[in-house]
Amino acid sequence: MAPRKRVSSSSSTRKPSQNHQTSQPSKFGIQHFFERHSQAAAAASSSSTANPSIPSNPKPDSNPNPNPSPPQRSPPPADPPLPFPASASNGEESSSQITPEISKSVPLKRFKFSPGMLIKQSQDEGGDEVTWKISPVNVRLQSLTAKQLPGITRIFSEATRPNGSTFHPCSQKQDPSCSVGKLEKWLSSPATMALDKSLTISRRVSIQESEVCNSCGINGDLKNDVSLDFQSPFRTPPSMSYGPNENELIGGVVCTGASDQLGLRQHRKALLELLDQVEDAIMEEPTTNDLTLHKNRDATCEKIHVDHDPIESSFRDTALGKPCGASHDDTFLVLEVSEKHRSMDSSCGRSPSKVLRLLNEQTGQERIVHLCDEWFYSLIGPGDTINVIGEFDDQGKCVVNHNKNLVIVHPDILVSGTRVASSFTCPRRAVLDERLKSAEHSTSALIGTMLHQIFQAGLLKDSPSRHFLEEYAGTVLQKNIESLYACGANERDTYSTLVDAVPKILNWLTCFREAKGSKSASVDFGSSDGPKGVSITEVIDIEEMAWAPRYGLKGIIDASVRVNISSSSGSSHETIMPLEFKTGKGTSGQSAMEHSAQVILYTLLMSERYLTKDIDSGLLYYLHTDQTRGIKTQQSNLVGIIMRRNELATDILKASTMQNLPPMLQNPAICKSCRHLNICTLYHKAYGGSIESSGLGDVFDSLVNHLTVAQSDFLKHWDRLIDLEAKASQVTRTEILRQRSFRGDKSTNSISSIVLDVMKGFSGNGSFKNGRYIYHFVHQKLPCGRQSSQKMDPPEPGPGNLDCSLRCGDYVILSTESGRIAVAKGVICDISQFHISVSFPRRLRLPGRDSASETGNLIREVWRLDKDEAASSYAVMRFNLIQLFSQDSQSLHLRKMIVDLEAPRFESGGIYSQDPALSYVRLEKHLNDDQRRSIHKILTAKDYALILGMPGTGKTSTMVHAVKALLMRGASILLTSYTNSAIDNLLIKLKAQEIDFIRIGRHEAVHNDIRDHCFSETGSRSVDDIKQRMEHVRVVGVTCLGINHPLLANKRFDICIMDEAGQTTLPVSLGPLMLASIFVLVGDHYQLPPLVQSTEARENGMGISLFCRLSEAHPEAISALQCQYRMCAGIMELSNALIYGDRLRCGSSEIASAELKFSSTGTITLWLKEILDPKRSVIFINTDQLPALEAKEHNTVNNPIEAFIISEITRELVKVGIVGDEIGIITPYNSQVNLIRQVVGVSVEVQTIDKYQGRDKDCILLSFVRSSENSGACTSSLLGDWHRINVALTRAKKKLIMVGSCKTLSRVPLLRLLIEKVNEQGGISHLSGKDVHLKVLKKCSQ
Repeated sequence: MAPRKRVSSSSSTRKPSQNHQTSQPSKFGIQHFFERHSQAAAAASSSSTANPSIPSNPKPDSNPNPNPSPPQRSPPPADPPLPFPASASNGEESSSQITPEISKSVPLKRFKFSPGMLIKQSQDEGGDEVTWKISPVNVRLQSLTAKQLPGITRIFSEATRPNGSTFHPCSQKQDPSCSVGKLEKWLSSPATMALDKSLTISRRVSIQESEVCNSCGINGDLKNDVSLDFQSPFRTPPSMSYGPNENELIGGVVCTGASDQLGLRQHRKALLELLDQVEDAIMEEPTTNDLTLHKNRDATCEKIHVDHDPIESSFRDTALGKPCGASHDDTFLVLEVSEKHRSMDSSCGRSPSKVLRLLNEQTGQERIVHLCDEWFYSLIGPGDTINVIGEFDDQGKCVVNHNKNLVIVHPDILVSGTRVASSFTCPRRAVLDERLKSAEHSTSALIGTMLHQIFQAGLLKDSPSRHFLEEYAGTVLQKNIESLYACGANERDTYSTLVDAVPKILNWLTCFREAKGSKSASVDFGSSDGPKGVSITEVIDIEEMAWAPRYGLKGIIDASVRVNISSSSGSSHETIMPLEFKTGKGTSGQSAMEHSAQVILYTLLMSERYLTKDIDSGLLYYLHTDQTRGIKTQQSNLVGIIMRRNELATDILKASTMQNLPPMLQNPAICKSCRHLNICTLYHKAYGGSIESSGLGDVFDSLVNHLTVAQSDFLKHWDRLIDLEAKASQVTRTEILRQRSFRGDKSTNSISSIVLDVMKGFSGNGSFKNGRYIYHFVHQKLPCGRQSSQKMDPPEPGPGNLDCSLRCGDYVILSTESGRIAVAKGVICDISQFHISVSFPRRLRLPGRDSASETGNLIREVWRLDKDEAASSYAVMRFNLIQLFSQDSQSLHLRKMIVDLEAPRFESGGIYSQDPALSYVRLEKHLNDDQRRSIHKILTAKDYALILGMPGTGKTSTMVHAVKALLMRGASILLTSYTNSAIDNLLIKLKAQEIDFIRIGRHEAVHNDIRDHCFSETGSRSVDDIKQRMEHVRVVGVTCLGINHPLLANKRFDICIMDEAGQTTLPVSLGPLMLASIFVLVGDHYQLPPLVQSTEARENGMGISLFCRLSEAHPEAISALQCQYRMCAGIMELSNALIYGDRLRCGSSEIASAELKFSSTGTITLWLKEILDPKRSVIFINTDQLPALEAKEHNTVNNPIEAFIISEITRELVKVGIVGDEIGIITPYNSQVNLIRQVVGVSVEVQTIDKYQGRDKDCILLSFVRSSENSGACTSSLLGDWHRINVALTRAKKKLIMVGSCKTLSRVPLLRLLIEKVNEQGGISHLSGKDVHLKVLKKCSQ
């Protein structure tokens, strides 16, 4: 690295320059912090400062983290902290302070900061303040755009670290007032660091001046200074209590003496050295913004006072401190947290308070929040995201105490009301419920579900009768027949239980439903004026899904009702409220408290969903006691519940970022009956827990003594990888929650600007089919000059392209573009380029809108669909993983194979002629030698076998014959794959062979040709019918994530065959393997590996499939299929030379010599004649002589010239008689897919390479897209993955036409070899402007 230069600069009087509004979005974040502290320090100091220039190409440092946390507690480096420098003392050289260097002539730069940099804790000279110097860098800060931050000063620099960073001192002198206002300040850090510091309480400091702290009233006098309602059942105990020593406060409230000045100077020097070390990690991102910076402000405005509250003072004296209103959708980033023990203001009286300095993530403005009373104990640290439910005053300050306002911590974590309520008993169980999804089937829980359905049907019926309810009980029983089978329940007994509850349900409905002349039912809401009369006037909805990001809550409300409430005085009013129906026996004590909490949280959910503040009560009906309670939302109760919600959200975040669960309950009476007992103890053991800390004694040892150290490491490793991947996919959910924030809509997992298709005779009720409501959507047609958000007239449907990665069977969340989040949740039942159909369990409606104009409201609305990347799949993965370490024999066997990597066993005996399966394989004439060997491998396996199916080698046919051979032995077979399409392709071939099977899966996701094999179509009407069918069927097909289906609860198989095993992650693969004694993995790890979104997870092994892991450990278990029937010889030679080492061979001479056949002859354009020559099976069109550079827009890349060339070739192919169905166009980039679809002009399939794995066409056209003068243009792009290149080269049967820049692509070693190989075949075609007349491509945007 070049030496650093220190350039001195004079800092005398400076004139303030004017800030200009930026026209292009730019990131806002750390620059603001560096500027603030730079200016504050510059105003306080009269000495000159220096501005070092940083070299632009620093050397990488092997260890950028000088203070790593212990391995078992270290947060994942996904959101790591960066150094926040402290100022140099007077004894240091003046160049240690840095001030902004303003240059109008130099283009400004933005910075991206690398993970892995953490500053040690330090004490400043001021003896009244302990500061953790943790970087304020946060990913969310960088995401804020300049257009959202008018007037905010930012500092940019050409250097690889910001010139605006200033080492700023804390208090340099002792102030008498500090003895009263002891405080501890956490400077900003990413969320994971904040967790590590503020949640795990990693630092405890003994109080040196105990008499001072005692005078604050914390230790014993808090109850005298703070007026709290201790009668509330929801008052949570302080999260941060005193440690064993009375002078030690757990949670970090610290009083210390003077700091060590020498240590401080050494620390500052270390900071400078650290900046040198990590410069390589700070990358430049050029921007076109033309900003001028404030060089100076009035010194009196910049001075930061620390007399009473340094946070509030610094906030008050900055330009950002000017208050303005905050939207309900605004979220705040916590910058600093201070704790005060004797305040001089009246915000919290004499009680201790916690002061939060916040940054509005939407506007960039700063705010101050004072947490008083029980809120003082909230676990909030720098880097956390919060919502403030309350108003800020003129000074931008909000006080949150026992009587007013709320704070929501981590609002992006939507916690269900049920989960919050249950966490009062055991937070660890609540977190495990959130993180795991198991296949438990309980009869009592199922009966409760069915009673809910009966009760809801009665609510919806105008005049329900006993006959109606009993008849509906039979209908409900039939709907849940598969679950009854899973529970092993008896239909007659279950029906009797349901019918016994009908009289109580009917009596309740009669009392509470409005009827002429009837007296309202009396309900006690706990008010001073006695019980209220309640009558239900309207049932608005049942099982209503509600999300409230403002409160960080979600839930499914049993019933949303409109009620008339009358008092004893004769007054009455109408309101909306939730109705919760409870069927269990727990109606008092802890259960009643949890139920009340649930209803209170549902009032918040409904307030958000219906956009009203009037919902403050709810009804709670206990079927067991036939009692109805009125629940009134009171601030005293709400505070405790919300604090519990915040603690649970924090626990969930800690579990997902640091794999740190809440401690075990240590209550044997409760723990031994917990459904998570085995899982809970396994986690406790794996993460270092002991028999003492479990509180279960010998029971703990008996459950975990089989777990070895290596197995614990395996569990922890994969547990972390799953969490990393879940975090990456959580971005989609966060975008849904923050729809009003600045965001791009480039995600292929969503469709925006769609409207209901009125051309198909739309009605408000949609199309009713199979008990679901189906609605059809098309792209909105926008008139010229009009934006989608305008609502003057109903939006018109248009023919816009709905390109996305959504597919039939995907769960989606429907929201409005105007900001209504999660209006409904449905399943895609049909999708094409121009329309999408979604089925919903109930008819669509907009909550709070007039029902009389409902149809018009739906038509006028502009909608968006987002794929529900719900945590359900990750919950299944975690459950699969932890189940692998159970004590049962099946788990033990799989652990030996998968974790311990024991060698698989095979039958060593000779081939017995009496075995019909082996005889069939030997005599079957449609099998080649490779396929026979592979099936023989399967038949002789005792543990597992691996089938390597190279492209076009007939994997599916081999599996069909393997299934037939296994059936001859009487074996039961589970067929599985990650995708529905792979399973259905195999089952379609089995159906052609007249092999009986059952297909398990959602109706929408199953192929039409095999839906008659789904259980819903078989006509099974009883548990006995299902039992008989499941006992006799020998083949079952299901996806890997569908193995928790009720029909598989009691089913075990002799063998499991998994297709696409090379594309399936290890945790997903584990689920099906639990159901079989032997497993067979079929795949090709030379093609695309599992799709992993998280870079860190991928780099740490998440992309290594179980197929790859076992094949590398035990190559002897592999049987390879090498005889291919897809590609002609010329195309096959490419993948043979580059990937397979000449192992592929053509299955016949006809395959080897296959070529395109033109059915019509005509004049072919000169430059196309050579390209379309059927004798030349491989063509590479080099565009280096054309102006065919790639085009970048936002984060996407495409190439219009390549798109034009591809479209010209495609039209010519169709012209000479090649049907569109036999032409495929592939490219690595979605943006290029969209562009080609717009210009191609004929009906051919255009997809990404990834979506084409497993498919083929006679002719494949491949657009590489990348063409740039930048030497690193494609070395790190999608083209750098040789798996993807292998897939691209092996899709064509007779003709492969590639278009790209030889110069650019040759920078990738594999692609250079490809170009050389094509050149050897004489397949390079150099196009120039003389050969082709390039038209101007008009780029269209969605």
